[in-house]
Amino acid sequence: MVGYPITSIHQVELTSRCNLRCRYCPSPHLPREKMDMVHEHYLMALGWASHYVRRGTQREFNVAGIGESTLHPRFVEYVAMAREQLGPDVDIVLATNGLLVDRALARSLKPYRPRIWVSMHRPERAGPAVEALKAEGLLSGVSADPSIAAIDWAGQVKWHTSHAPSRCAWIDTGRVMVMADGRVTTCCLDASGSGVVCNIADDITKARLQPYKLCETCSYSLDHLKVQEAAA
Repeated sequence: MVGYPITSIHQVELTSRCNLRCRYCPSPHLPREKMDMVHEHYLMALGWASHYVRRGTQREFNVAGIGESTLHPRFVEYVAMAREQLGPDVDIVLATNGLLVDRALARSLKPYRPRIWVSMHRPERAGPAVEALKAEGLLSGVSADPSIAAIDWAGQVKWHTSHAPSRCAWIDTGRVMVMADGRVTTCCLDASGSGVVCNIADDITKARLQPYKLCETCSYSLDHLKVQEAAA
């Protein structure tokens, strides 16, 4: 398989650190360094995202990865930079556990209009975060996926899988995630970096995406890729 070109910097993992240790997430045992993305790498990620926005292949920019994005010391600044550089029509999105989200943070984010999901990991903390974001018009929804649409992170954690049957939305669509250390990986489930195809400092137009190690144990289907190959 020749592979598929990158068409979107779909996610940027601002940090691989998290302030929770959930059993259903690979974060507590992440087999790579816990770190915040450096400014240089974020600028490069934004630059490539701008490139794909101009090409018309990127309509969304997700500033979350396996870590908790609100822990990054420049979190609000980075949301503001994304809005300024990517323009008014690109959706800036993220999911948060809500532990650090209060009315003050919500107010500081409001001018940049991110769409924010709150995960129900800690209801006693997530509830106030939901109300703060609702008050500023930033709440997109809440997620209880580990209970009602669960994944086992392609076999990386011991958890049940209950999400509806669905196809992989990454490889053939050209989406990638930029990890906190600047490496560019094939999909958002990649906790270890086994699907890395290049670095954000590289010419990423030369990189190609194809199934990798985690695809063998992933609950999302790649059958459509097999059909495309057979028809080629």
